[in-house]
Amino acid sequence: MITLIISYLAGPALAALLFVYIKYRYPNGYFGLLIRSYFWGIIGTVFAAIFFYIAYSLGYIELKNLRRMIFYSFFILGFGQELGKFVVLRYMVLPSKYFKNPSDGIIYSLMISFGAATALNIGALLLYPETDPAGLISRTLVAISFAVIMGFFVGMGKHRSNRLIDSLTGLLGAAFFHGSFEFILITDDQLLLWPFLVGSAVITYLFVLKSLHISDDN
Repeated sequence: MITLIISYLAGPALAALLFVYIKYRYPNGYFGLLIRSYFWGIIGTVFAAIFFYIAYSLGYIELKNLRRMIFYSFFILGFGQELGKFVVLRYMVLPSKYFKNPSDGIIYSLMISFGAATALNIGALLLYPETDPAGLISRTLVAISFAVIMGFFVGMGKHRSNRLIDSLTGLLGAAFFHGSFEFILITDDQLLLWPFLVGSAVITYLFVLKSLHISDDN
């Protein structure tokens, strides 16, 4: 029961923690865009819903062989979910004057990701009550890495006026890591799970560190 409650609250709780931290760090800052990012993240899950509906209609969620597992993991779940977050970050948040560099990109990307997790977790539990709540919690936490990757590159695109290449790198990078994680879960490959988690944590740390250095130089 506790795990179920946490799975419902994971997204909004992490969003609230991020908001409190940013408000504490920048007490005189503007927070309207940050709040809107969370709710836009919820709306952005319409892309994930469309991808899943198409896959369901065509019978591609019946994972009968390796090809279907790869397609479902990387395209339907990985690309489908990250595309919605990317559209929000790139076209609704990035044009703002408050979005200036990779650090901003990471912050807004995280808030969008938490909004998406809120909607996806609730949707999964309502449509498929047999869904493992612990799995939803782990997805919400691991998605932090995907958000950092996307936010860093989209932010770099604005920082150095190279939006197309950097934005696509962010989208495809996040989709690849997301798809890899889903594939590991589907195949239940414990041998790959921990190296993936450790590697994602290291990459996340390095991107955050790099973004802070860029912010300090400006």
